[in-house]
Amino acid sequence: DNKVRIWNTDTNECRELVGHESWVTSIAYSHDGITLVSASKDHTCRLWNVTNGTELRIFWGATAAIGCVVFSPDGYTFATSGNDRINRVWHVCTGSCLKEFRGTSVAEDHTFGARSLAYSPDGTVIACGCYRNHDDVRTHKVGILDVSTGECVRSIDITEEPISHLAFRPPLPRDSIPSS
Repeated sequence: DNKVRIWNTDTNECRELVGHESWVTSIAYSHDGITLVSASKDHTCRLWNVTNGTELRIFWGATAAIGCVVFSPDGYTFATSGNDRINRVWHVCTGSCLKEFRGTSVAEDHTFGARSLAYSPDGTVIACGCYRNHDDVRTHKVGILDVSTGECVRSIDITEEPISHLAFRPPLPRDSIPSS
């Protein structure tokens, strides 16, 4: 539905964040654990303070439902992808859209749509799990986008099932890396 629900597992208390006018499709916490962004079919994202339930900002500009959202590692920006097949990077403090990456993620083919996003630990690239339905043939890819340029620096064809979630592994401590 159009609410974000946050459960306290110790007390079973549920806090509802109300503001979207259509289904909430994705949420992401900032690394501070206090700020949450929600994406919706109403073409908006909303920034929330989860400690008191207040809506901090509404992000306007998408032209279709937003399907996925992910915070950058520094917490100052977040990325979205939606049914308009445009990946966007938004500034948390100003509410402005800093970048639009058209061509949905893998730049070579504008007919791909993104189902999932993940920022690299250093915030320099975004991975996009993409799909395309064409003539009853479903194609899946992972596109790696350079955040500063929007350029697709790598594209990986996937032949299996759709990509519903992506994540980057954090860097390993130097002592954990086996020597060759």
